[in-house]
Amino acid sequence: MTTLPADEDYARALMTLFADAGLRAGQSLAADPLGRMFGEHNFGATSDYRAALDYAVASGWLAPALGRIRLTAAGFAEL
Repeated sequence: MTTLPADEDYARALMTLFADAGLRAGQSLAADPLGRMFGEHNFGATSDYRAALDYAVASGWLAPALGRIRLTAAGFAEL
């Protein structure tokens, strides 16, 4: 899949949701509410959320598992 420059911007916007929640490395948020929060904060559309999540996972910032999205140590360092 092609990565667009905006994908990093969307991913960084997504990361602010983890910062706002006060999460540390290894902690997680439920995936479904996270997607809704992305839209409620006017960060972008559903496709933008998917691109943000894909970019953050590929960058090693986030790790999806069992319906949750975990903040990694690398992701915490990006906050």
